[in-house]
Amino acid sequence: MENKKRKTKAERTQLHDYAKMLFVVNKMTQKEISIKTGMSEVTVSKWANLGKWEELRTTISVTREERMRSTINQLTDLDNLISGRAVNYRFPSKEESAIRRRLTGDLSALEVECNLKDVINVSILILEWIRPFDTAKAKVISDLFDAYIKDQLK
Repeated sequence: MENKKRKTKAERTQLHDYAKMLFVVNKMTQKEISIKTGMSEVTVSKWANLGKWEELRTTISVTREERMRSTINQLTDLDNLISGRAVNYRFPSKEESAIRRRLTGDLSALEVECNLKDVINVSILILEWIRPFDTAKAKVISDLFDAYIKDQLK
């Protein structure tokens, strides 16, 4: 249930961003988020629908490696199709060449791309490494990671 006290725009924005992170990254249900944030289920549902949170969750949950594997499998299937032809016809058609270029381009992009799930995983590892040495710095860095991740979720 929403708090009786009217929230400021900044407070609502902060709760919205927090709720989005809980849904997308922590995979909490809308009901759990409603309880955790103090916002109504209707409000959380509205935020999730308008912000396409389900899409974001799906995008983040598919790792870069999974996308690369899928693209490599598609490229392999295309190569197998072409190599399965008679000896004098083992050349790609214009359409197959275009598909091959797109797939190899996708692979190149995936090799350098770093998705948000990777960023989150690396941030957790870095913070776990820093905490034993300097908890104050770990807190500062944690706040920066949180801000960055929230910004990327927009």
